[in-house]
Amino acid sequence: MIQNTENKIGRIYLFDNIKFLAILLVVIGHAINFLTETDGNMLEKSLFLTIYSIHMPLFIFISGLFLKPMDKSTKFPKQKVISFVLIGIVLRVMMSVLRLLLGKNMNYSLLDMYDSFTWFMWAMAVFITLMWLFREYNTKIILLLSLLIGCMAGYDKFLGDKLALMRIVVFLPFFVAGYMIKPESLAAFLSNKWVKVVSIFVAVGFLALFFINTDIYQYLRPIFTGRNSFEVLKEGKPFGGLIRLLCYAISTLFGLSVMSLVPDINLGIISKTGSKTLQIYFWHQVFLVLLSHFGVYELISSVTGDTIATGVYILIAVAVTFVCSLSVFSFPSKQLLSFGKNK
Repeated sequence: MIQNTENKIGRIYLFDNIKFLAILLVVIGHAINFLTETDGNMLEKSLFLTIYSIHMPLFIFISGLFLKPMDKSTKFPKQKVISFVLIGIVLRVMMSVLRLLLGKNMNYSLLDMYDSFTWFMWAMAVFITLMWLFREYNTKIILLLSLLIGCMAGYDKFLGDKLALMRIVVFLPFFVAGYMIKPESLAAFLSNKWVKVVSIFVAVGFLALFFINTDIYQYLRPIFTGRNSFEVLKEGKPFGGLIRLLCYAISTLFGLSVMSLVPDINLGIISKTGSKTLQIYFWHQVFLVLLSHFGVYELISSVTGDTIATGVYILIAVAVTFVCSLSVFSFPSKQLLSFGKNK
């Protein structure tokens, strides 16, 4: 009994630590995203590729990993679906009001989910619904079909920011992959010493690729975001499906390597923060918008220079992550997530 309890706790620590890393990368990615959309130095662009190659795939994979298996007798998980939809609506309204108060365009649209973060809530509702609808089918077949559709999606001009359809289709394979794997099986695989050794070389290899080969940025950046059609590749459009497949491979190998190198121990505040990813995701953009509005980034850059400024931006993102994990910021995501649970 004691041994089983220890194993269970160990797995929780492992995945809490992975979730902490995933949400930290999300916050850092959003913090430097606006920089790379303009000029951006090569350090920022390399960081962008590194982060965007794994942060949402990892976040979505872990979300699928902890969705309880469903079979023919499973009732539609309406509480989860409704909760995520409500969180997304509240978050979008809140951010629109914040922009209005700051004198900016509200940028609100009922159908267009062009922002870089609230789409995830709607996507989670769709992912869970799809897993329920196809619960009686072989998950391996579903994974293969989702990969095929994800690779072809970029050729479809209809898909895009409307209801976040492009990103839902593109990132679905990671959710399916997580759903079809048992957490304990993944933990055992990641703890294998040979997997850890190989992971070091794989992770270093991808880091070298992203930081040394600057030519790949123009091809991989728009694909890693998951929201763009292959039109952005211009002359590379005919090879869009292959480039998407390459990105899937990079995200999978790099993501597994990073997860394998995450320690399976209690890291104190880090492990605790990893259990609060939803509230961090909900609130972090408020801080980033305020920092941008009041010219904090420009001030730091003017004082320190671009390279040092990038490091400071990352430290700010780390601070924002921990601040958003405080109990006071559990509202309203905690309440919305439990909506209808007792009904």
